[in-house]
Amino acid sequence: SFWGAKVAPGAEAKVDVPKGELLHLSQACLDPSAPSGATARVLVESAGTKYAVASLKEGAQESCALDLFLDLAEAKLTVAGKAAVHLTGYFESEKMDDDEEEDEQEEEPPQKKSKVEEKHTGRGGGKEGGRGSGPGRGRGVSSPAPGKSKRK
Repeated sequence: SFWGAKVAPGAEAKVDVPKGELLHLSQACLDPSAPSGATARVLVESAGTKYAVASLKEGAQESCALDLFLDLAEAKLTVAGKAAVHLTGYFESEKMDDDEEEDEQEEEPPQKKSKVEEKHTGRGGGKEGGRGSGPGRGRGVSSPAPGKSKRK
């Protein structure tokens, strides 16, 4: 579900994270009422270290697209500078990430198997196989004419 917060300079974003969910931070925008030339930095603090994830300036870089998944039990969002920042994003279940990783792992073995089968196709003692039949040497594989390239 959608999440948004207006964070004043020197303040920490107040986030009520539903249990078992992560915050996906999608965008940081300067407040429309920011003074001319004002700057702001969005910081993520984790394990006692602050990391700048966006640097904004009125009249120049007023917004920044982000793709950060944050566990706010372990990290906090703050704003430094002379302007307020609007932070937006959404909550996503921690379990969704695990499900996606499991799906990727289930898909990988068939892909690897098919690549291995492709490597072995055309090799061996048949008429097309044998010595000299490797990638680019067997039937059905064309090479560009000497001096010509497939690239344009």
